[in-house]
Amino acid sequence: MKIAFYCNDTLENIRSMEYYNQDIQVLIDSGHDVRICNRYSDIPLNFDVIFIWWWTYALYPVLLAKLLGRKSIITGVFNYRAVEHIPNSGFQARPFYQRLLIKLALKMTDINLFVSKIEYDEVPSVFNLKRFYYFPCAVADMYFQKTGDSPRADVLNIAWSGKENLQRKGVLDILDALKILKDRGVNINCSLAGRAGDGYPGLLAHISQLDLENQVTTLGEVSLDKKLNLFAGSKIYLQPSYFEGFGLATAEALASGCCIIACDVGEVKNVLGDGAYYIRPGNHLELANAIEKIIIDADLANDLVTKGKRRLSELYSQKNKKNSLNAILDQMRK
Repeated sequence: MKIAFYCNDTLENIRSMEYYNQDIQVLIDSGHDVRICNRYSDIPLNFDVIFIWWWTYALYPVLLAKLLGRKSIITGVFNYRAVEHIPNSGFQARPFYQRLLIKLALKMTDINLFVSKIEYDEVPSVFNLKRFYYFPCAVADMYFQKTGDSPRADVLNIAWSGKENLQRKGVLDILDALKILKDRGVNINCSLAGRAGDGYPGLLAHISQLDLENQVTTLGEVSLDKKLNLFAGSKIYLQPSYFEGFGLATAEALASGCCIIACDVGEVKNVLGDGAYYIRPGNHLELANAIEKIIIDADLANDLVTKGKRRLSELYSQKNKKNSLNAILDQMRK
């Protein structure tokens, strides 16, 4: 089949973001002819199916497919519910015109695919959708093959340093927790990776204000090989987010053998199950205590990792994702 993959994002992001790449690679590996587009004007007219990421910009591609007598699919995190501590979040906080465009796209597309189980259970009933599926991200096989030398960092986090993203991911909370531990005489080495955004100067300033320069290393954007090495060389992956639509990097870290400290928000617990140590978002003291506990209690850390890796391999494998998408495309041919 000829498949147009459309996403209103930069080509750089489409190439580098794992959740986009997974779908593109599954389509290619299944033998489909895939053309990647990030502008409406680049969408070809000879596609069989258009595969769209994000509902916000999906209406035009859906209408184009209808006009041409072709099929369309939309996927992503819907962000239906408002998120505590994050202002103007959730579907109802969007401007009226955006809600209208999204609703029309939802109703007119042939199939909606929800990355989040929570949204799969809720959104279709709210909008009375007919054809929809749960279509989560997958954890690539390579993450389950932990390799590397002795740990280079006690804790790790990977997050783009845009101002809003730093807040949502709880990165500044990590620094505040490390300061609590330092004041106790517990010095934790931390690596922070991720593409620099408009919050990066503030991140560096916060590290300096807390006198953590000797403990915290900022690495910037990292390659896939570097990311794998970071996972392999870290004891704990910290993800004290206020919301996660899936939490793919956290799942990848767990599959790589990192013990996870996270918050039970959004889709996190559906993905990690009993394979993570959970804290409340925004609670610096609780986060500090969790880090210290996991560092000390190797048996607890190993138990969490074992449970989590088993769950991820059973529920979120590349094979499961490929089979699921192929089954959906087969139904569309009928």
